[in-house]
Amino acid sequence: MNKSNKMKRIIIVIIFAVSAQGMFAQGFFNDGSSKTMRDVLQSDCCWLGQYKISGSLGMFYNKITYLSPEEKEINYNRYGFNFNITTKLYKEFQLRLSFYSDLNQDETKPKWLSNFYYAIGNYNWRDKTFSYGYENYQPNRFDGTYDWWDNMKRGFFFISYNYQLLHQEGGLKIDETSQIIVTPFVRYQFEYTDRYGVEVLGNNKMVFGTSLRYVIARNFYIEGAAYYYPDKDSKLPWDPDFTYGFGLFDWKSFKLNLSYGNWIANRFPWNDKDMKNDFTNGEFKLMFSYIW
Repeated sequence: MNKSNKMKRIIIVIIFAVSAQGMFAQGFFNDGSSKTMRDVLQSDCCWLGQYKISGSLGMFYNKITYLSPEEKEINYNRYGFNFNITTKLYKEFQLRLSFYSDLNQDETKPKWLSNFYYAIGNYNWRDKTFSYGYENYQPNRFDGTYDWWDNMKRGFFFISYNYQLLHQEGGLKIDETSQIIVTPFVRYQFEYTDRYGVEVLGNNKMVFGTSLRYVIARNFYIEGAAYYYPDKDSKLPWDPDFTYGFGLFDWKSFKLNLSYGNWIANRFPWNDKDMKNDFTNGEFKLMFSYIW
């Protein structure tokens, strides 16, 4: 059995193991007031209504600008379906899976686009808490184009600290959803590659940063993050100095959420920019949330 097929089987086993471990999960956001699929199906089967599984499904769109081998600028309009599932294994320790299905299959589609992202770790939304874990946003594909084991080595480990600034009504706290959340973080990547996920460019990459999300009112938010690379040689053309986004997000079940995020190649004016990226290259999502 080759490494790629072996890795695929491991991922499938993990997914089924998560289903088996779901009995140890606890409530999302520690709130049992939201409706779940149990209220729809009127059944107690399969951990329905126990706040162990949540996620979203919907559609996405973004424009990807890149250079062909002939140095010709190409714009590929990516759009399709996105399905996300989060399972709590124990308390706030979670497995997160995200699947993408592209509808635009024309010849300009980049070969490195991922069909599948995954993450595992302790994700705690509460004030003055740590989160830590492993996340992988490499070109994970089901067509065998990339080796799954190699991609696993190229994910990153992270640790972050979450704290909230608004604790009393008035001022910037307009309603119960209003909040300013600041999250300093550190990331470590054992191995990193070129954009195509082929040539290994280096090892032991560190990234420091801080993100800020301001939920203004009625779950409408704006957010941004800044990044610092101690080793300048490890900073790649698509690595951002900053990211930004906005949207409407309500974690409760059966809500329609709209978001925009721009996460690559944004550079401060005083830094060189080697890759084209502007507002039109951000990602729009329209997602329907659920709690199992």
